[in-house]
Amino acid sequence: MESPVQYLRPLNGQENKVHISDILTSFLLPLAVYCFQAKLFISVLSLSLGLSSVIVYFLDYRGGGPTGNVSVVCFVPAWFAITFAPELTSSSVRMYLTFWTVLLYRPVFNKLIYSFKKSFSFGECSLISQGMLLASCTALNKLYWFPNYSVPYLAKRMDRWLSWLVKYATRPLAIKLISSWMLLGALSVVVVIVYKRRQWPVSTLTRKIFHLSVILVYIPGMLYDPLLLYTASIAATVLFIFLELIRITSVPGLSRILNDYLRHFTDDKDGGSLILTNIYLLVGVSLPLWVWPGKLDTPLPLPLYAGIISVGFGDAASSIIGTLFGRTHWPGSKKTFEGAVGGFIAQLAAGVYISHVAGLKLNMAAFSSVCLLTSLFELAVDQVDNLTLPLVMYSGMHLIQVLQDYFEM
Repeated sequence: MESPVQYLRPLNGQENKVHISDILTSFLLPLAVYCFQAKLFISVLSLSLGLSSVIVYFLDYRGGGPTGNVSVVCFVPAWFAITFAPELTSSSVRMYLTFWTVLLYRPVFNKLIYSFKKSFSFGECSLISQGMLLASCTALNKLYWFPNYSVPYLAKRMDRWLSWLVKYATRPLAIKLISSWMLLGALSVVVVIVYKRRQWPVSTLTRKIFHLSVILVYIPGMLYDPLLLYTASIAATVLFIFLELIRITSVPGLSRILNDYLRHFTDDKDGGSLILTNIYLLVGVSLPLWVWPGKLDTPLPLPLYAGIISVGFGDAASSIIGTLFGRTHWPGSKKTFEGAVGGFIAQLAAGVYISHVAGLKLNMAAFSSVCLLTSLFELAVDQVDNLTLPLVMYSGMHLIQVLQDYFEM
């Protein structure tokens, strides 16, 4: 079987090669889930999927190519999950669900790489595969605990949920938020249409318009109604994925229109058959909300703002400053130290502002350390920033707090 390395998106312009940054990236989601997750079996499952990434890395991408979808060594992460999460043994269904979720990682990962050539780096595909499997396992686990699966019962639950959603979304505050989000969404679409029809060149600075739009959506939503924002972010992500499926499946009329307009705004991260940067932006700023195990009550803790701080402010500022004033490049990269400094300052300023308006206490020394870590990761690692930086900052906030508590003992 041919080596899948040739189908990876090249990092730093280097074809047919995997990097150590791919391994680092493949552990970002498991680490984020483990840091805050209250349920042991979810934490252990996420770490098992991270271990599966390492196994796939060495079996399929550092050797001579895949030897099949199942190997004896692939059972090690499954054994790890069952051994270190004893609660799994209390339910045979949950145990088998976890076992097969881990075993499915390798075939799912390689299927994505072979199906969508040059669309993912190894690290990016790791995050996507882990996210898909974690979400599926969690959903199936919840379904298992339903009292029954009869059509009348499920219909009643759906009716109850829709009634709650309508009532919740028609409150005065919700109407104001949704209206503003729809307006910002419409303006973003107008920007795409105008740039395409006038054939204006799209630069890095142009793409940061959408970062501003995300900031204006997420900060009010997180300050005033995070549960509504959580629901809307999932709905918007499903819509974006649906539009991308339409684009790549040759639906008469629609596919060509979507392709023409979206291709005009692609960057070097969209080298394959998929256009994902718009989806990555939405997913990245939403990830802290999605993986947070606690209630989404105001005021939200600062880690939940990690996406908007690192991507909305930090990544946008580093790109703008780097493009306008960047002179000193990181070895083997287009990124500049000036851009990294600009991103670091923007993250600090955003954290101070959000803490002030949300009424949160901010340990400036600890937060500065997290911002520095995030900026250095962005500078040194050529993965998709929209996906990686929120997870780095989210986990970094927890780890800094753990270290603080340890040294204060």
